[in-house]
Amino acid sequence: MLKRSTDTIIKQVAALKNMVDAFRDYARAPRIKLSELDLNQVVREVSTLYESNPAVKIELEERPLMIMGDAALLRQVLHNLMQNAQDAVLDVDIPMIHISSRQEGRNAIVCVQDNGSGFPAELLPRAFEPYVTSKPKGTGLGLAVVKKIAEEHHGQVTLGNGEQHGARILLTLPLLEA
Repeated sequence: MLKRSTDTIIKQVAALKNMVDAFRDYARAPRIKLSELDLNQVVREVSTLYESNPAVKIELEERPLMIMGDAALLRQVLHNLMQNAQDAVLDVDIPMIHISSRQEGRNAIVCVQDNGSGFPAELLPRAFEPYVTSKPKGTGLGLAVVKKIAEEHHGQVTLGNGEQHGARILLTLPLLEA
C-alpha cells in the first residue's frame, strides 16, 4: 500500500509540474529570435519525431518556403499541433494525420489535418482561450500558446473541422519579401 501511495504521489507531482510548466510558458512572452529559415525544413525536423506512426503522411511544397522565424518556437507550435492530432486519432479504426505545406500568395501555409472526432461546435469559438480544452487531462494552454507564437511571427492560426470529420488547423506565416 505504501508503494502504491508513493507511486500515486510521484505521478501527481509530475502532472502538476507539467501543468505549472505549461502555465509558465503561456504567461511568459516568447523571446522571439527571428532568422531566415525554410518553414518546410522545420516541418521535416518535427515530423521525424512522428515518422514511426504509420498514420502520419507528409506532403510539402517542393520549393522552400522562406520566412523570418524563430525555429525553436515554430518547432513548439508544430509539435503541439502534431501531438493534438495524434491524441485525436487514438480511438479511430484507421487513423490519418496529414501535414502539408503550400504557398498561397505572399504566405506560407502549413495544414495539419486528422480524421478524429474534430472540435466540438461549442468549443470552436473559444478554442484559443486559455484553459479551454476538450481533453480530460489537458491544461487548455496548447492552442493559446500556438496562437500567441503565430501572432509574434505576424501570422495566424485558424481551426475548423474537415468536411467529413476530423480537425483542420492552418498555420499561416508571411513569406520573406523577394
